Amino acid sequence: MKLRRAPTVQTRRQKLRSDDLAKPPSTFAYRARRSEAERGTGRQASSGEMGQPPKPVRRRGFGHFWVQRAGLIVLVLAILASAVNVLSLSTDVKVMPLTTAGNQTLLRNQAVYQTAASQELAHSIWNRNKITVDTSGLSRQMLSQFPELSSVSVTIPLLAHRPLVYVEPAQPALILATDSGSFIIDTTGKALISSTTSAGLNQPNLPLLTDQSGLRIQTNHQALPTADISFIQVVIAQLAAKQFTVSGMTLPAAASELDVHLTGQPYFVKFNLESTNPRGQAGTFLATINQLHHQNITPGQYIDVRVDGRAYYK
Repeated sequence: MKLRRAPTVQTRRQKLRSDDLAKPPSTFAYRARRSEAERGTGRQASSGEMGQPPKPVRRRGFGHFWVQRAGLIVLVLAILASAVNVLSLSTDVKVMPLTTAGNQTLLRNQAVYQTAASQELAHSIWNRNKITVDTSGLSRQMLSQFPELSSVSVTIPLLAHRPLVYVEPAQPALILATDSGSFIIDTTGKALISSTTSAGLNQPNLPLLTDQSGLRIQTNHQALPTADISFIQVVIAQLAAKQFTVSGMTLPAAASELDVHLTGQPYFVKFNLESTNPRGQAGTFLATINQLHHQNITPGQYIDVRVDGRAYYK
């Protein structure tokens, strides 16, 4: 069987009119109108396609914002309160003695230093916290007010609120009794504390030096040369090594003379403060008194060793 191809139907192309070109296809026109409607109503495309009514837009209020952040605000306030509490500082100072010598103690009552330090901190509001507290100013004030302190250091605790003030007393050498009062003199020759009498200084273990030369002494000022203090200490140590106890010393009107009185002896010993050999003078006295004992001689007034290598007695 022979298949035949169907005859083709010839069609003519129709010429488009200008009105037809101006009109867009109906499908695009629908989508355009749909997009414009969605933009006007604020609906989503899916809602319009499904025919659902537009959902109202819910705007969060000012109160809702703070309610959500209430926990964060409470945490920040708690951190700030903890920081203020940790950084706050009390003006109730605790004074701790810092001594380097074995039996060295404070020359004043500890409560005196504590009261003075607390009052100094209370003078300024900036001393109420650990950041702005003036520790160096407190140290300078304490050293100026109390010459008997050789060093003052202030420690601010990390968690506690009470400052710690460590004070180290100067090393006293002797008590100097003058017409204007009695003074504790340290190893450098500076006057530390004064009192009307030597007993008022409450230092019975310190040797007593009586001035007859008319010295004018002021606290926190140099009273005697450092070399004189060193000379006196060497003489006392040399005599103590041979069981001679110094009961008192005198600075007579004669320049550079030191008279040392011994316990139980009717005489005193004259030393020369200008000499740079106190050991040699003490050795001369010890050799002389040993020789006099062998001769059963006891001086009635003094033994003079002011000339190096020579001794005179009376």
